[in-house]
Amino acid sequence: MKRWGRVSIVVALLVSLCLLTGCFFNVFETARSIGQGKASLVVALAAMNIQIESTPTWLMTPQARLTVGLTDNLDLGLRSGVSIGLATGNVAFLGAVGDLKLTLFQAPNSFAMALGVGGGYSSGMVGWGLEGSVYLESTVPFFPAYFVYRPLLPLTGTSSGVIHQFAAGLRLALSPNAQLLVEVATWGGVGSGGIGLAIAF
Repeated sequence: MKRWGRVSIVVALLVSLCLLTGCFFNVFETARSIGQGKASLVVALAAMNIQIESTPTWLMTPQARLTVGLTDNLDLGLRSGVSIGLATGNVAFLGAVGDLKLTLFQAPNSFAMALGVGGGYSSGMVGWGLEGSVYLESTVPFFPAYFVYRPLLPLTGTSSGVIHQFAAGLRLALSPNAQLLVEVATWGGVGSGGIGLAIAF
């Protein structure tokens, strides 16, 4: 019983640390699936400016996402990362979230659309929670943009109700197996911007 009490205190402190940092995952993912039997790794870095006790604080959020194609239209993903306070050097765990993304439509010189569902532990969900995703992407070569809406439903912590996340970005092909993702996002009114490198293998 004492051991579980100590574990609960440690978990509560970690959750509180994440709540104080206000950190969250960016999306860095488009509507298109990667294909059956293929894998993709996204390594990304985002930055945001939040208010902690009325003091503006800059945070960097290095994060990574591993995606595996279960079928030609269904991807399984796992993402994790940390936030780093630039002024303090404090490091906080962003969490780990798994998800499934089903691409409903994708055509060249047109658009792609996908739906996703996932869950796990994330400071963006204020602890344990569930998430959905709606992805829209232009597949027109001269307009390589993507848009994502992600409702987050916290299951633990003090937050109640759905937290809304929006992201918009550009998907810039570097080679057949590499692309650059440049993204701006907002989570519950907190904005961020970042860049990610996606490599397929």
